[in-house]
Amino acid sequence: MNRREAFQDALLELIEFDKKEVVCVSVDSASRFKKVRNRYPERLIECGICEQTGMSVCAGLALQGMIPVISGYATFLTMRAFEQIRTDICKWSLNVKICGTDTGFSPQYAGFTHQALEDIAILSSLDNIVIAEACDYEDAFLMSKYLFGEWEGPVYLRFGARGEEWSFEGKHRPVEVGCLEFLSEGEFNKSDVTIIALGQLVKVGLEVAEILKGEGYEVFVFNARFVKPLAGEMIGKIASNSKLVVSIEEHSLIGGLGDNLLRTFHRLGVAPSKLLKFGISSNFGTAGKREYLLKRNGLYAENIAKQVLASLC
Repeated sequence: MNRREAFQDALLELIEFDKKEVVCVSVDSASRFKKVRNRYPERLIECGICEQTGMSVCAGLALQGMIPVISGYATFLTMRAFEQIRTDICKWSLNVKICGTDTGFSPQYAGFTHQALEDIAILSSLDNIVIAEACDYEDAFLMSKYLFGEWEGPVYLRFGARGEEWSFEGKHRPVEVGCLEFLSEGEFNKSDVTIIALGQLVKVGLEVAEILKGEGYEVFVFNARFVKPLAGEMIGKIASNSKLVVSIEEHSLIGGLGDNLLRTFHRLGVAPSKLLKFGISSNFGTAGKREYLLKRNGLYAENIAKQVLASLC
């Protein structure tokens, strides 16, 4: 089970049971819509390797009252078609859903040309767009169904590549735009360390928490879910009641979750005593297995816990 399967399952449910006017737009990426294509071939439009054209087609479909969902490599959707996302979609708050796949190091040996390490930063500069990433299959299903079926407006939802992915053992909470998801027991009140992790690195965040708890610290873990917008009330509470906030993301340290948290702290006029950002130090990735590349960038539990403990001393 992985997140790419989840958004297809959500699309099928929206079409079959909610009777939504969903149209899938492929940019030589029809494999991402194979479940919809097999059951509802009339719901798929193929644009070829033309991300810019695909985005403009989505804008036209949205103007006709449909819900266009476009998917492809996140690098090409966000970089090659940025002008169309900005000018055709976000300017007018059109109801277009962009599903960027193969984010972070998940393309592995395809190398840095296909590894989306700056997609959040690129789209964070735009008004009117929701930027989000689920942590596992169930989370991706819930988020896809909500953001495609209920939320009106532009959405950018990040996904990994093909293959099996980690799954959270607990039950996920309902989705609300901008809201973080509690993963620790009880409601957040105060903590020595508050961990806000994005996507599949929620697994790493939970592992870090276990190490820190073993050292006697009170730790609270959030599944970020959203990078933009971020709910001000919860972010303010975290800033005011955490000795240390830690952000963890499979994205460049520039312009990602950590920087969006900083911008929110600044807007609210409140900040935690310390913020540690963990991400990818360079947006020019390299080919290799995902696990190796994460470790090379320090995105593993033992390293993060070590740096957090040093910061707490």
